Amino acid sequence: MSKQFGKRDEESMGTTGKPLLKDSKNDWRTMSIFLETNVTQMTPVWTLKPYPSKGLPSAHELYLEIADPTEYAFANALLGSWAHWQRLLEGNWFLPYVNAWRDELEIKLRSEAVHNISSISKGSSPGALNASRWLAEKGWSEKKRGRPSKQEVASERRKQALISKEVADDLERISPHISH
Repeated sequence: MSKQFGKRDEESMGTTGKPLLKDSKNDWRTMSIFLETNVTQMTPVWTLKPYPSKGLPSAHELYLEIADPTEYAFANALLGSWAHWQRLLEGNWFLPYVNAWRDELEIKLRSEAVHNISSISKGSSPGALNASRWLAEKGWSEKKRGRPSKQEVASERRKQALISKEVADDLERISPHISH
């Protein structure tokens, strides 16, 4: 972990020198950890921006720096525990951020892999020919695939049903407040 991610202002530190990641009820903090979503009096510890902001390190930047698709190392660096990370992922407000980070990390890892394969293709190792062929055939691009599986179709149906229910609930909730 780089030094910039280890810095925290003293107000957000506990007496042990670790960031205060639990609230007064000893529950894990979720929205209050981040500058952009904190609505409490607690001091945020991270920013969700892709760069440090207001003296806070960027969780997005740390995610890409650690570059762990399993997210285990990142969870421990950001929050100190996998369980806390799982709790954070339960918040619908957080999913757009983490999904964007996941997409960017996937592209970053693919880019690094293409660069490594390109280096191999220029060498004289036994794998150079295969690496050259892979590059020539654009092996990094996603292949179109056939029909989605029954599981994928069912999963998409569930997602769409949840979205429809949320929209219906929101409409029902705001309908009395809409003037005709």
